[in-house]
Amino acid sequence: MKKDATFKWDDKDFVNFYTNSANLIVIERQRSIRILLEIIAFHFPSLSDLHILDLGCGEGIITKCIYDKSPNNHFYLIDASEEMLSKAKAHLCNNSNISFRHQIFEDYSTSQSEDCKYHLIISANAIHHLDLMQKTALFTKIYKELKPGGLFLNIDAVHPSSAHSEEIQFELWKNWINETLEKNGKKSEIGKYDNIPSVYKNNLEDKPSVLWDQLQILAKCGFRDVDCFYKYSIFAVFGGTK
Repeated sequence: MKKDATFKWDDKDFVNFYTNSANLIVIERQRSIRILLEIIAFHFPSLSDLHILDLGCGEGIITKCIYDKSPNNHFYLIDASEEMLSKAKAHLCNNSNISFRHQIFEDYSTSQSEDCKYHLIISANAIHHLDLMQKTALFTKIYKELKPGGLFLNIDAVHPSSAHSEEIQFELWKNWINETLEKNGKKSEIGKYDNIPSVYKNNLEDKPSVLWDQLQILAKCGFRDVDCFYKYSIFAVFGGTK
């Protein structure tokens, strides 16, 4: 995820559009977050005194969910967008056990490792901005920084395995958006977001990789229990333990 003058995630209007519409355009966003939180609760029954890294934290939604349930943890949030970090800071206020860092994934991947620092590393809808080689470097770094028994979970867009599969999954995506608009009493907006899949596909910042390839990379890094825990169209919840 290159940081330059055209970086859209530092555009206030774009960030506002995304944060205001994410629950309408990202398939089952809230369900995916709930699944991630359920897995975390199963893995860490006490959910306290953990060191938790939120990579590409965005507005800090997942960290806030964990914090609201169990504030007795240490939270570290990283994002390449200053606009998103500002929103995260507003959501989470100034708590001494929460720190924020403005950093791109590539710089995080090549920075000096804090070996075995974190119990939990999470990410949501961010890592697909890296190509497969960059993802490999990131997953390797994540593995190094997790404590033994630590958990990595990622919610992200993944690349369909074929052109035909892509057609099917993009149709599912459009249908889900329009069904969600109808359920939310926004019938007049049905069709408004039908271009979202093609905009996503043609955006050079989006570099999704095939889910199977990413699961194999995680396993090669040393992760155990590597699996996809949920998937709907191109959106998946996957990860593993150290």
